[in-house]
Amino acid sequence: MKVLKFGGTSVANAQRFLRVAEIIENNSKQEQTATVLSAPAKITNHLVAMVDKTVAGLNIDSNTYEVEKIFDDLLSGLFEAQPNFAYEELKLFTRNELSLLKQLLHGIRLLGQCPDSINASIICRGEKLSIAIMKAFLTARGHSVTVINPVEALLADGDYLESTVDINESTQRIQAMNIAKNDIILMPGFTAGNEKGELVVLGRNGSDYSASVLAACLRANSCEIWTDVDGVYTCDPRLVPDARLLKTLSYQEAMELSYFGAKVLHPRTILPIAQFQIPCLIKNTNNPDAPGTLIGSNSVDLSTPVKGITNLNNMAMINVSGPGLKGMVGMSARVFSAMSYAGISVVLITQSSSEYSISFCVHHEELYRAQEALSDEFYLELKDG
Repeated sequence: MKVLKFGGTSVANAQRFLRVAEIIENNSKQEQTATVLSAPAKITNHLVAMVDKTVAGLNIDSNTYEVEKIFDDLLSGLFEAQPNFAYEELKLFTRNELSLLKQLLHGIRLLGQCPDSINASIICRGEKLSIAIMKAFLTARGHSVTVINPVEALLADGDYLESTVDINESTQRIQAMNIAKNDIILMPGFTAGNEKGELVVLGRNGSDYSASVLAACLRANSCEIWTDVDGVYTCDPRLVPDARLLKTLSYQEAMELSYFGAKVLHPRTILPIAQFQIPCLIKNTNNPDAPGTLIGSNSVDLSTPVKGITNLNNMAMINVSGPGLKGMVGMSARVFSAMSYAGISVVLITQSSSEYSISFCVHHEELYRAQEALSDEFYLELKDG
């Protein structure tokens, strides 16, 4: 069993969609293949913008037009390439989905706000359409296809917009499906279901995580993440022209690089596959013959002791300092408990050797809440100067 994942740029238009279908077909000839798809490029951004604009009372006609055009062009191109493709059926399905989207947005406009549960159901709609289109296309090419509904198959815990999958329970659910050995398996990325059976999403760009979860649940032999670059580079090739492609990475190195800003992988992608020692290969849809970057337990390259340089944008550093910190037991615990209770993710922690200060980084949009939480926690110390 092999799991493939294709990002938004890989299914951005009919030409790229056809290339993805060809890669799926070629892999399925060698072993059973499961594929996770993202929404076509720009779709999720448009959906997020439509929600934000609707809440703000702004016009969304331009976003609606772009979403409809992307799918119209995609369906037309696929029908031209495969005449028995169920064009009219898929066009109607897409129209119905977009009509439902407009109804949800109308409700948001009347309400003046968007509940997280509704937000989640809107922003994952692109993945649902990608899978429906790919199933129809592969069926037209004579393949038998099984679609896994992640809301039913993947049990997740957390918020509607940021949940984590329970691998053990999800494994049992998927195994109970008894999928035929010759079927090509498809699953939309980014989506799961909570214990109430409600749709939740796995955080922005969570389709990589979906693929690694599916690979773990299926106990796959390998997981391949297909994107628009040849693999993982020593630094961002858009910023550094002579960045070099890394042939191998260990699971730990990949987790560190992704957590601290490498855009090729979602930070949570590695943990599920590392747990079951499933190798992960990063490949380029536009250059399938390139070797890519292999991530695995034995992928330690001692000839390259420094693997990469990454950067995180829009970060804020908070410094908690003062002579009152010296020798005080439990000050660090109070600082980070305050962040935990406020639901704020701490990205980096550092403490000076003098014990007079603790510094830590949070995402800039969480800075105000972090300041409030610290002010509440240290109210008496601040009052006493």
